[in-house]
Amino acid sequence: MLHRVIPAPRLSVVIPLRDVAPYLPTLIATLRRTEGRAVELLFVDDHSRDATPEIAAAALDSFPNARLLHLDATTGLSAGRNRGLDEATAPVVTFLDGDDWIAPGYLDEAVDLFERRNVDVMRVDHTRVTGTRRQVVRNPVGVRGAPVDPRDHVLPVHRASVVEFPTAWGGFYRRGFLLDRRLRFAEELLTAEDRDWWWRVLLADGRMSFEDLNGYRYRRGVATSLTQIGDARQLHYFDSLERSLAAVSADRDADRFLPKLWRGYLAIILSQHRRGARLTPAARQEQRRRTASVLARVPSHLLHRTLIQMAGSDVEELRSLGLVVPNPETLQLGKRRALADVVPDVDPDAAAGGAAR
Repeated sequence: MLHRVIPAPRLSVVIPLRDVAPYLPTLIATLRRTEGRAVELLFVDDHSRDATPEIAAAALDSFPNARLLHLDATTGLSAGRNRGLDEATAPVVTFLDGDDWIAPGYLDEAVDLFERRNVDVMRVDHTRVTGTRRQVVRNPVGVRGAPVDPRDHVLPVHRASVVEFPTAWGGFYRRGFLLDRRLRFAEELLTAEDRDWWWRVLLADGRMSFEDLNGYRYRRGVATSLTQIGDARQLHYFDSLERSLAAVSADRDADRFLPKLWRGYLAIILSQHRRGARLTPAARQEQRRRTASVLARVPSHLLHRTLIQMAGSDVEELRSLGLVVPNPETLQLGKRRALADVVPDVDPDAAAGGAAR
């Protein structure tokens, strides 16, 4: 009897799943077009209520190295990623979402690049898909194809930077780096988990590169996505940003980076407030309470660096929600730059501040 020899995996792909039966066959079909055989696939099902686990199980024989794992309890995307990270056996790991898909050869090209760069984190571009519309999304870092210190790309405060692109699936990671730095996902966060995690990755002093590689297809507007619902889980962006605030405040570059974090916090508060009609009445009331509490804590000595270049109307709206600006005229507010230079009100890919599924 001949036994199939499976090479040691160079890359582990963690794929958390929950109720993605309409989309999973597309992802599986594109995974079959992966050229190399040294790729480990880890499907992690979170108690799906549809045919998701059956579809994943039926596909296992199509791949030389694939497993279907099950979470012990329904705990969300973060728990699925953590379980996959624990079970992975390759030195490099990446994440896919079950309702997205990838281009042919993407994984093989990415792991080849990663090994050549000798970095801890490699970030790539992607394509955002909304219905039939496609848009290429590039990381806003000009240095490409060479290791950099990510701390050098956190600023400026009011221009989109590496901070505004926190999607876990937007990169490849040395597994030992994630484990050594305890860069796990916070399982209590059911949305916006990537934002907290990404800040901690940026502060972990790893070597990072940004590549002209675009093989990930991110699907917007999925009906089962948590970004589409209106209950209290949407408010986890507060908890994620509070975790980020604690991490940045304890960092050696806190004085430099806190204005950036507060600027993003205010932008997300504005965006979420304007979309508040989708929330249940109870969640909307809680959102207002937490918004006022956060705005009352914005450090007065950071107001100028945080608010300068914001639109005057945005500042006034923040004041109506509870932000204390003692002397708006002396801050010279409203001197906003061109729109393309300004930090977006929301992340490019997830309204709640991370890949919230």
